[in-house]
Amino acid sequence: MERGALLFRISAANRRDRYLWLGGALAIAAVILLDAWQLLRPPNWPLLLLTAIYGSMFFSQRRVSIYENGIHLPTDSSGLRGRFIGWSQVERFHWDGDILTIVPTSSIMAGAELGLPLLGGVVRVPANRRSKIEELLAGPHTA
Repeated sequence: MERGALLFRISAANRRDRYLWLGGALAIAAVILLDAWQLLRPPNWPLLLLTAIYGSMFFSQRRVSIYENGIHLPTDSSGLRGRFIGWSQVERFHWDGDILTIVPTSSIMAGAELGLPLLGGVVRVPANRRSKIEELLAGPHTA
């Protein structure tokens, strides 16, 4: 299915948690650098690099991409792989405050790939993006 143009991305994770991971990575990096400075030796560069990589991964991961023709949900902690759900594949959806739950059709004829059921997802949507997503979900392409 053609995704169309990328309209915007939103974070699937809680923003506060992302900043906690970033703060933790910076604290570990500071400890590594201070230890090297006190012992008058070069820092442990591999450990410092690993800390930077993990910190940036946790800070930047889990973004939901909204396209003209659907939504791409990222891999989540329960093991669900990243998946693209076309707006025409959405059987139903509902809002619980700022939380959007999407339930796609499970029919292979309606677009599920390779005989596997298409799994839905849940995402927290900022208030300033909700109207655009509702407009896309309510378009003529949904059943």
